[in-house]
Amino acid sequence: MKVRFREYCDSDLKALGGLVARADTHDGAARALAPDAEDDLPLYAFAPRYPLGLERGLTRDEVRSRLGSRLAEVERLVLVAGEGGAVNACVTVYPVGSESSWMLDWVVDPGTRGTVAVDGIVQAGLERIQHLASEGMRGAAAKCSVEARGLREDGEVTAGLSRAGFQAVRTFVIMACELGWAPTALQSRECVPEGISLRSYRSGDAPAWIEAFNSSFSDHWGGFSYSDESWARHASSPRFRKEISVVAEVAGMFAGICHCAPSLNPREEGVAHLHILGVRPEFRRRGLGACLMVEAMGRLRENGFERVELDMDSLNFKALPLYEGLGFREMEAITIYRRQLAV
Repeated sequence: MKVRFREYCDSDLKALGGLVARADTHDGAARALAPDAEDDLPLYAFAPRYPLGLERGLTRDEVRSRLGSRLAEVERLVLVAGEGGAVNACVTVYPVGSESSWMLDWVVDPGTRGTVAVDGIVQAGLERIQHLASEGMRGAAAKCSVEARGLREDGEVTAGLSRAGFQAVRTFVIMACELGWAPTALQSRECVPEGISLRSYRSGDAPAWIEAFNSSFSDHWGGFSYSDESWARHASSPRFRKEISVVAEVAGMFAGICHCAPSLNPREEGVAHLHILGVRPEFRRRGLGACLMVEAMGRLRENGFERVELDMDSLNFKALPLYEGLGFREMEAITIYRRQLAV
């Protein structure tokens, strides 16, 4: 039997929150935002498999910020399926920058996965994207790019996306390290290249941090960058803590940055995420990235954290020996799929 999806409405809020909570309990799919029955929008629907970016621990304010002008029509971006006041599945679509690039995501109640086929979920999402993209393109014949993602080992998702014309383009590996044996911050300073010093992020560092980040990731897949406004929002969020955000300073500029953030998931107490590690191109191949990580791990342990996780792009294979050498081991892997969609 084909599952029928419909547009989300305000009365679905509590049931949608229950769906995300059940999925989180089952397999950890929804980590970024815990359901909140008092919230006025289903913002956690945008978090289950990181459709707004491979970051975990997103706050509601950050999700609202990323939705931007779409906030007023967020209901149109969320489809739900269910009967009798229950929500058994949710499909989320999201435009990335323009109507020509979209993300497609979903979450299904663990108890009903046998009756909610991936094919129907993907088809519902693609039809929604076609409808919304055609409005934005004002009827002009065109194509848009659609991305979806799923656990690398999930054969059902892989097969369903393949049948829908998607192809795997890359994989992000989630790795974790127990901090009980992590080196101290002092040890990291013994390997710092000459002329460079490590210290905590301070108030007033924003311009240098933004410049260092944008320079370090200018050649990164996705082309993400910070502006003064977007960094100010990030630095004021509950997950930004100066004492576990490290900079490598040289001659008044930052050669590298390493930013860790505590998990906001109550089920992950004592867990931090290595959120950003970047080194300017002209300072690479000097071991600075390793120094920044060792310093950050030592600070995490000194501040009571027991475990740190990171997301690694599988194409960045040169970083794998560094992470493994510091004790990180693979937990799971998320594969990114893409296809072109006629509008």
